[in-house]
Amino acid sequence: MISIQFESQHDCQQVYNQLTRYMSKYTQLGVQVTLDIAKGQEEATLFIHYEDTNIDFYDSFHPLLASILSHYVIETKEEDWLLEIIESMFYFKDPEEQEQILSIACEIINGYRDDIPSISCFRERENYLYEAFASNIDEHTTFYYEPFLTFRLKDYCEILIDCVEIAIDEYLLEQEYQNIVESLRNYLKSAPKKMKELHLVYDGHFSFYNSSFRKISREEKEHFLEEALVFEGDLDIEEMVVSPLVSINPEIVSIYTDDVDQGIIYTLQTIFQERAILYPLGVFQRVT
Repeated sequence: MISIQFESQHDCQQVYNQLTRYMSKYTQLGVQVTLDIAKGQEEATLFIHYEDTNIDFYDSFHPLLASILSHYVIETKEEDWLLEIIESMFYFKDPEEQEQILSIACEIINGYRDDIPSISCFRERENYLYEAFASNIDEHTTFYYEPFLTFRLKDYCEILIDCVEIAIDEYLLEQEYQNIVESLRNYLKSAPKKMKELHLVYDGHFSFYNSSFRKISREEKEHFLEEALVFEGDLDIEEMVVSPLVSINPEIVSIYTDDVDQGIIYTLQTIFQERAILYPLGVFQRVT
Protein backbone atom coordinates (compact mmCIF):
# COMPACT_ATOMS: atom_id res chain seq x y z
CA MET A 1 0.00 0.00 0.00
CA ILE A 2 1.08 3.57 -0.77
CA SER A 3 -0.04 6.42 1.45
CA ILE A 4 0.52 9.99 0.26
CA GLN A 5 0.04 12.56 2.98
CA PHE A 6 -1.03 16.09 2.02
CA GLU A 7 -1.22 19.16 4.22
CA SER A 8 -4.00 20.43 1.94
CA GLN A 9 -7.26 18.53 1.52
CA HIS A 10 -7.73 20.31 -1.81
CA ASP A 11 -4.46 18.96 -3.22
CA CYS A 12 -5.28 15.48 -2.01
CA GLN A 13 -8.73 15.58 -3.58
CA GLN A 14 -7.40 16.87 -6.91
CA VAL A 15 -4.76 14.14 -7.18
CA TYR A 16 -7.39 11.58 -6.19
CA ASN A 17 -9.73 12.87 -8.93
CA GLN A 18 -7.01 12.69 -11.58
CA LEU A 19 -6.08 9.14 -10.60
CA THR A 20 -9.73 8.10 -10.59
CA ARG A 21 -10.15 9.24 -14.20
CA TYR A 22 -7.47 6.74 -15.28
CA MET A 23 -8.65 3.79 -13.24
CA SER A 24 -11.24 2.54 -15.72
CA LYS A 25 -8.55 2.26 -18.42
CA TYR A 26 -6.22 0.39 -16.10
CA THR A 27 -8.99 -1.94 -14.94
CA GLN A 28 -9.59 -2.93 -18.57
CA LEU A 29 -5.92 -3.94 -18.77
CA GLY A 30 -6.26 -6.10 -15.71
CA VAL A 31 -4.56 -3.73 -13.28
CA GLN A 32 -6.27 -3.64 -9.89
CA VAL A 33 -5.92 -0.35 -7.99
CA THR A 34 -8.10 0.88 -5.13
CA LEU A 35 -8.11 4.52 -3.98
CA ASP A 36 -9.29 5.95 -0.68
CA ILE A 37 -9.01 9.26 1.19
CA ALA A 38 -8.83 9.88 4.93
CA LYS A 39 -9.38 13.53 5.82
CA GLY A 40 -8.32 15.26 9.01
CA GLN A 41 -9.02 18.83 10.11
CA GLU A 42 -6.86 20.36 7.37
CA GLU A 43 -4.66 17.57 6.06
CA ALA A 44 -5.64 14.47 4.12
CA THR A 45 -4.07 11.16 3.14
CA LEU A 46 -4.49 9.36 -0.16
CA PHE A 47 -4.30 5.56 0.14
CA ILE A 48 -3.44 3.54 -2.95
CA HIS A 49 -3.81 -0.24 -2.86
CA TYR A 50 -2.09 -1.97 -5.77
CA GLU A 51 -3.55 -5.46 -5.70
CA ASP A 52 -2.49 -7.04 -8.99
CA THR A 53 0.06 -9.85 -8.77
CA ASN A 54 0.31 -10.57 -12.49
CA ILE A 55 1.43 -7.14 -13.75
CA ASP A 56 4.51 -5.54 -12.26
CA PHE A 57 3.82 -2.36 -10.31
CA TYR A 58 6.85 -0.55 -11.76
CA ASP A 59 5.81 -1.35 -15.32
CA SER A 60 2.21 -0.27 -14.93
CA PHE A 61 0.84 1.95 -12.16
CA HIS A 62 4.13 3.48 -10.92
CA PRO A 63 4.78 5.52 -14.12
CA LEU A 64 1.20 6.79 -14.10
CA LEU A 65 1.42 7.95 -10.49
CA ALA A 66 4.76 9.73 -11.02
CA SER A 67 3.43 11.38 -14.17
CA ILE A 68 0.22 12.63 -12.53
CA LEU A 69 2.10 14.08 -9.58
CA SER A 70 4.57 15.78 -11.95
CA HIS A 71 1.76 17.34 -13.99
CA TYR A 72 0.01 18.46 -10.83
CA VAL A 73 3.11 20.29 -9.54
CA ILE A 74 3.49 22.14 -12.85
CA GLU A 75 -0.18 23.06 -12.95
CA THR A 76 -0.51 24.23 -9.34
CA LYS A 77 2.94 25.29 -8.11
CA GLU A 78 5.14 26.38 -10.99
CA GLU A 79 3.87 29.94 -11.52
CA ASP A 80 3.85 30.62 -7.79
CA TRP A 81 7.44 29.41 -7.49
CA LEU A 82 8.54 31.48 -10.49
CA LEU A 83 6.94 34.55 -8.93
CA GLU A 84 8.61 33.81 -5.58
CA ILE A 85 12.00 33.59 -7.31
CA ILE A 86 11.38 36.87 -9.14
CA GLU A 87 10.61 38.63 -5.86
CA SER A 88 12.82 36.96 -3.26
CA MET A 89 15.94 36.18 -5.30
CA PHE A 90 15.96 39.02 -7.83
CA TYR A 91 14.17 41.67 -5.75
CA PHE A 92 11.55 42.79 -8.25
CA LYS A 93 8.85 44.09 -5.94
CA ASP A 94 6.63 46.07 -8.30
CA PRO A 95 3.54 43.96 -9.14
CA GLU A 96 3.44 45.13 -12.76
CA GLU A 97 7.10 44.27 -13.30
CA GLN A 98 6.61 40.91 -11.60
CA GLU A 99 3.68 40.11 -13.87
CA GLN A 100 5.59 41.01 -17.04
CA ILE A 101 8.63 38.95 -16.04
CA LEU A 102 6.40 36.04 -15.02
CA SER A 103 4.65 36.16 -18.38
CA ILE A 104 7.98 35.97 -20.22
CA ALA A 105 9.21 33.18 -17.93
CA CYS A 106 6.06 31.13 -18.62
CA GLU A 107 6.49 31.60 -22.37
CA ILE A 108 10.13 30.48 -22.11
CA ILE A 109 9.51 27.43 -19.95
CA ASN A 110 6.61 26.29 -22.13
CA GLY A 111 8.67 26.62 -25.32
CA TYR A 112 6.90 29.63 -26.83
CA ARG A 113 10.04 31.76 -27.25
CA ASP A 114 12.00 30.03 -30.00
CA ASP A 115 13.91 33.27 -30.62
CA ILE A 116 15.84 32.64 -27.40
CA PRO A 117 18.74 30.20 -27.84
CA SER A 118 19.54 27.31 -25.48
CA ILE A 119 16.16 26.97 -23.81
CA SER A 120 15.34 23.41 -24.88
CA CYS A 121 16.20 22.14 -21.37
CA PHE A 122 13.23 24.04 -19.92
CA ARG A 123 10.81 22.02 -22.02
CA GLU A 124 12.18 18.88 -20.39
CA ARG A 125 11.72 20.07 -16.82
CA GLU A 126 8.83 17.64 -16.38
CA ASN A 127 11.39 14.83 -16.75
CA TYR A 128 13.20 16.14 -13.66
CA LEU A 129 9.96 16.13 -11.70
CA TYR A 130 9.03 12.69 -12.95
CA GLU A 131 12.40 11.21 -11.99
CA ALA A 132 12.22 12.81 -8.55
CA PHE A 133 8.77 11.35 -7.84
CA ALA A 134 9.59 7.99 -9.40
CA SER A 135 12.73 7.52 -7.31
CA ASN A 136 10.93 8.35 -4.05
CA ILE A 137 7.78 6.29 -4.44
CA ASP A 138 7.72 2.51 -4.30
CA GLU A 139 5.07 -0.13 -3.93
CA HIS A 140 4.95 0.11 -0.13
CA THR A 141 5.71 3.59 1.12
CA THR A 142 4.45 6.54 3.10
CA PHE A 143 5.08 9.64 1.05
CA TYR A 144 4.93 13.19 2.46
CA TYR A 145 3.96 15.52 -0.37
CA GLU A 146 4.87 19.02 0.94
CA PRO A 147 8.26 18.06 2.49
CA PHE A 148 9.09 16.35 -0.80
CA LEU A 149 8.39 19.59 -2.71
CA THR A 150 10.59 21.52 -0.27
CA PHE A 151 13.61 19.24 -0.11
CA ARG A 152 13.65 16.90 -3.11
CA LEU A 153 13.30 19.13 -6.17
CA LYS A 154 16.70 20.82 -6.34
CA ASP A 155 17.29 20.15 -10.06
CA TYR A 156 13.82 21.35 -10.98
CA CYS A 157 14.21 24.51 -8.88
CA GLU A 158 17.55 25.23 -10.57
CA ILE A 159 15.73 25.13 -13.90
CA LEU A 160 13.16 27.63 -12.62
CA ILE A 161 15.93 29.98 -11.43
CA ASP A 162 17.71 29.77 -14.80
CA CYS A 163 14.41 30.47 -16.54
CA VAL A 164 13.76 33.57 -14.42
CA GLU A 165 17.28 34.88 -15.10
CA ILE A 166 16.69 34.66 -18.85
CA ALA A 167 13.20 36.16 -18.48
CA ILE A 168 14.63 39.14 -16.59
CA ASP A 169 17.26 39.68 -19.29
CA GLU A 170 14.52 39.61 -21.91
CA TYR A 171 12.35 41.97 -19.87
CA LEU A 172 15.19 44.49 -19.50
CA LEU A 173 15.97 44.27 -23.21
CA GLU A 174 12.31 44.88 -24.03
CA GLN A 175 12.23 47.86 -21.66
CA GLU A 176 15.36 49.27 -23.31
CA TYR A 177 13.77 48.72 -26.71
CA GLN A 178 10.60 50.54 -25.65
CA ASN A 179 12.63 53.46 -24.28
CA ILE A 180 14.62 53.76 -27.52
CA VAL A 181 11.48 53.62 -29.65
CA GLU A 182 9.80 56.29 -27.51
CA SER A 183 12.83 58.60 -27.70
CA LEU A 184 13.02 58.21 -31.50
CA ARG A 185 9.30 58.94 -31.85
CA ASN A 186 9.75 62.08 -29.78
CA TYR A 187 12.67 63.11 -31.97
CA LEU A 188 10.55 62.76 -35.11
CA LYS A 189 7.96 65.17 -33.71
CA SER A 190 10.35 68.09 -33.35
CA ALA A 191 13.14 67.44 -35.84
CA PRO A 192 13.08 68.93 -39.36
CA LYS A 193 12.02 66.66 -42.21
CA LYS A 194 14.93 66.31 -44.61
CA MET A 195 13.08 64.42 -47.33
CA LYS A 196 9.50 64.33 -48.57
CA GLU A 197 9.46 60.60 -49.24
CA LEU A 198 11.98 57.83 -48.75
CA HIS A 199 11.70 54.40 -50.35
CA LEU A 200 13.11 51.58 -48.25
CA VAL A 201 13.59 48.26 -50.01
CA TYR A 202 14.20 44.95 -48.22
CA ASP A 203 15.09 41.98 -50.39
CA GLY A 204 17.42 40.32 -47.88
CA HIS A 205 19.31 43.60 -47.56
CA PHE A 206 18.02 47.12 -46.87
CA SER A 207 18.50 49.79 -49.54
CA PHE A 208 17.51 53.47 -49.34
CA TYR A 209 16.09 55.42 -52.31
CA ASN A 210 15.01 59.05 -52.50
CA SER A 211 11.66 60.29 -53.82
CA SER A 212 12.99 60.00 -57.41
CA PHE A 213 13.93 56.34 -56.80
CA ARG A 214 17.62 57.13 -56.92
CA LYS A 215 19.66 55.03 -54.52
CA ILE A 216 20.98 56.99 -51.56
CA SER A 217 24.73 56.62 -51.31
CA ARG A 218 26.85 55.84 -48.30
CA GLU A 219 28.18 59.41 -48.31
CA GLU A 220 24.64 60.82 -48.26
CA LYS A 221 23.71 58.59 -45.32
CA GLU A 222 26.78 59.79 -43.42
CA HIS A 223 25.79 63.38 -44.18
CA PHE A 224 22.26 62.91 -42.85
CA LEU A 225 23.19 60.74 -39.86
CA GLU A 226 22.70 62.33 -36.43
CA GLU A 227 25.32 60.78 -34.15
CA ALA A 228 23.09 61.25 -31.09
CA LEU A 229 20.55 58.87 -32.65
CA VAL A 230 22.94 56.01 -33.33
CA PHE A 231 22.20 53.01 -31.10
CA GLU A 232 23.20 50.12 -33.36
CA GLY A 233 26.60 49.78 -31.74
CA ASP A 234 29.55 49.14 -34.01
CA LEU A 235 27.56 48.40 -37.15
CA ASP A 236 28.79 49.88 -40.39
CA ILE A 237 26.51 52.63 -41.63
CA GLU A 238 25.56 50.47 -44.63
CA GLU A 239 24.12 47.93 -42.19
CA MET A 240 22.24 50.53 -40.12
CA VAL A 241 18.57 51.06 -40.90
CA VAL A 242 16.72 52.76 -38.05
CA SER A 243 19.26 55.49 -37.12
CA PRO A 244 19.82 56.89 -40.63
CA LEU A 245 16.12 56.68 -41.45
CA VAL A 246 15.11 58.58 -38.32
CA SER A 247 17.92 61.09 -38.97
CA ILE A 248 16.48 61.80 -42.42
CA ASN A 249 12.99 62.00 -40.91
CA PRO A 250 11.03 61.72 -44.18
CA GLU A 251 7.41 62.74 -44.32
CA ILE A 252 6.55 59.32 -45.76
CA VAL A 253 8.46 56.04 -45.53
CA SER A 254 7.45 53.63 -48.28
CA ILE A 255 8.65 50.15 -47.35
CA TYR A 256 8.84 47.44 -50.00
CA THR A 257 9.21 43.86 -48.77
CA ASP A 258 7.72 40.39 -48.90
CA ASP A 259 9.03 39.67 -45.39
CA VAL A 260 6.60 41.61 -43.23
CA ASP A 261 7.65 39.65 -40.14
CA GLN A 262 11.18 41.06 -40.27
CA GLY A 263 11.83 42.60 -36.84
CA ILE A 264 13.19 45.90 -38.18
CA ILE A 265 10.07 46.36 -40.31
CA TYR A 266 7.93 46.09 -37.19
CA THR A 267 10.20 48.56 -35.37
CA LEU A 268 9.95 51.09 -38.20
CA GLN A 269 6.17 50.80 -38.21
CA THR A 270 6.16 51.36 -34.45
CA ILE A 271 8.38 54.44 -34.74
CA PHE A 272 6.87 56.08 -37.84
CA GLN A 273 3.32 54.81 -37.28
CA GLU A 274 0.96 56.06 -40.03
CA ARG A 275 3.89 57.61 -41.91
CA ALA A 276 5.22 54.11 -42.71
CA ILE A 277 3.42 52.43 -45.64
CA LEU A 278 4.06 48.81 -46.57
CA TYR A 279 4.11 47.51 -50.16
CA PRO A 280 4.99 44.12 -51.65
CA LEU A 281 8.48 44.00 -53.11
CA GLY A 282 7.04 43.57 -56.59
CA VAL A 283 5.56 47.10 -56.49
CA PHE A 284 9.05 48.63 -56.27
CA GLN A 285 10.30 46.37 -59.05
CA ARG A 286 7.44 47.57 -61.31
CA VAL A 287 7.91 51.28 -60.67
CA THR A 288 11.66 51.12 -61.25
